[in-house]
Amino acid sequence: MSTKNTVEKVVSSVPLVISLVILFSGGVFGTWFLIEENVYYFAFESSQSGFLDGESTYDYYLAEMAVSDSSGQYDIAYGDQNCNCENREEAFFNIKILIYLISFSSLLGTGILFAREASAVKDLDTDHLVQKALSPVGRFSTHVSTVVLILFLAGYIVLGIPGAIEADYEGTLKECLYDSSMTVVGSQDCFVETVNDQAELHSNWSLGLAPFILVMGVLIPAILSTSSAFDEINGSLDILDSEIAVSPEYFFDPEGQILFDINTGEVVASFVGEDRDFFYDEDAMILFDESSGEILFSPPLD
Repeated sequence: MSTKNTVEKVVSSVPLVISLVILFSGGVFGTWFLIEENVYYFAFESSQSGFLDGESTYDYYLAEMAVSDSSGQYDIAYGDQNCNCENREEAFFNIKILIYLISFSSLLGTGILFAREASAVKDLDTDHLVQKALSPVGRFSTHVSTVVLILFLAGYIVLGIPGAIEADYEGTLKECLYDSSMTVVGSQDCFVETVNDQAELHSNWSLGLAPFILVMGVLIPAILSTSSAFDEINGSLDILDSEIAVSPEYFFDPEGQILFDINTGEVVASFVGEDRDFFYDEDAMILFDESSGEILFSPPLD
């Protein structure tokens, strides 16, 4: 096994490893979105004014949300009734599906490199379906699929997560914090009226580490693998062109009395100075003397 093949296998397997790690990791590396909220109350019937009444943090994972507020620290699943996270549950479910697809396409790309070395595969004809699937074109297609999927996922993260949060908080007290202008990084302040008080809400949010690790950890190796597969395609075409001989195409010049190959310019036969009644059959590429019936030239049989 050459060093180049080993490097290609390692690079090709990186997106698969990164995808699986992000799918099943927790903690800091598994956070997708972070929100910090502060609530200030202004009591109308007391001397207290502008005191911090609540501070909450929300760490978004693929299946649940880690909450830290006045009630303590706890995890709540997006499907929980008390979460009010219907749209967020759908958004993160779609993200998981995309990660599974990325893992699958990465597995195919890596599997092609390993499968090529199997003796059973090497013994197959070049026209066999398996050989075609394991060809440079097949490998190139799988890596392109990985690149397209990770770019689509990146776009979905940027639009889908803020959109889901906005939709879930619509019609609630926090609606003013998470409106249609929400992006993946930002902050918002607003005032809301409560029963006896006026509350000032503050929120800061940003992407977690998981999207950055996933997108960069998949995209860069996938692009390198795509480039390698493309070079392999070009190399295969060059070899194929060199192996396939160009069929000769002969032409007879009656004035110059020479027969030559149009493709190469090579003079195949010369009859300069000969007094003959030449006739050249262009379809059969046969030159003969009409007077005697003698065949002067005929293309060689393959």
